[in-house]
Amino acid sequence: MKISITSDIHLSTKHPERSKALEDILIQTESAGISDLIIAGDLFDSDGDDSAYSSFLEPCRRHPGIRIHLLPGNHDSEKSLRDLQFEQLIKYTNSRMIDLGGISFLFIPYQSGKSMSDELDLISDKLWEKPLCIVGHGDFIDGQRVPNPREKGVYMPLKKGDLSSPNLLKVFLGHIHKPTPINQPLGGKVIYPGSPQGLDISETGPRRFIVYDTSQNEVSQRIVNSEKIYLDEKFFVVPSNDQVARLLSDLNKRAADGKWVEFINRLEIRFTVEGFTSDKVELIQAFQSQIKQLGVFLYSGSGNTLKPNPNFDALLSSTDKQRDLVAEKALEEIDALVARGWTFGDINQPNLEEVKMSALRAIYQDH
Repeated sequence: MKISITSDIHLSTKHPERSKALEDILIQTESAGISDLIIAGDLFDSDGDDSAYSSFLEPCRRHPGIRIHLLPGNHDSEKSLRDLQFEQLIKYTNSRMIDLGGISFLFIPYQSGKSMSDELDLISDKLWEKPLCIVGHGDFIDGQRVPNPREKGVYMPLKKGDLSSPNLLKVFLGHIHKPTPINQPLGGKVIYPGSPQGLDISETGPRRFIVYDTSQNEVSQRIVNSEKIYLDEKFFVVPSNDQVARLLSDLNKRAADGKWVEFINRLEIRFTVEGFTSDKVELIQAFQSQIKQLGVFLYSGSGNTLKPNPNFDALLSSTDKQRDLVAEKALEEIDALVARGWTFGDINQPNLEEVKMSALRAIYQDH
């Protein structure tokens, strides 16, 4: 048996593209002959927003052959779960075990102030004697945790020690919008499907939902044909005689990348140019002109994500040739580390762009 799994759809009438992402999941699920879809919490964006109910109900009613397993998240109120009603909807307002494809699935709904560990302590030891999967909504803590930039604090945590049973096959969690790599489950068993439609510029690239094969205990993923795909593109400039040509070459290379070409009509891009330049005016004019020629749609953003686009705030002027040479060499050395297998951007660690910008600031700090 195969089961489709998603989470964190955050339906809202202000964002109809999220409902369309859900409908695409239903279409792909139906086309694959899959009859069950699990939604692991945060179906709605605003707690108790009944104006968004139709964004869920209408797509589901167009696909009556799919049974929906709905687990409440921290954005889903008791009212919304009570008011949502249709034949193929199963709501898990209390922890509950059901059989799907010969495997027991334990659904643990989000409860404020509690942990998933508390709920697991209530399970009979006998239930651990057969293959089991867990569906929940909250933070997995493995010494450190993947943060949710939208929500501070810890939400209904699950600890690595809770995964010790050899009969625990997989754990599927909502709450973290960043998808877990299929071949690198957290703690060896935990997978976040991630949000199927990027909510803003912090959720970039094509999104996905996952499919779990109960007979093989295997997880695969399918790309959601979402209406909007966000990209956050950063460029670094080091002063040189050909700095404009280098920047435009980098821009054109990215534009030729498969993800740009394949999704060009759905992309919304934020551009940031950082570093140091000997002629800021010339570089900005050349970059803006090239963007117009490419015909890409610029991300406008909202709230905390609202910034100038393209953003040149961190592009500073330099007229020191010696420092320019040192900066160019420093960035080459950082890129060489990446080529040798160094990784940046792990949990609570700076990403590659932050490392490069820190190096440039150190070199030019007195300039």
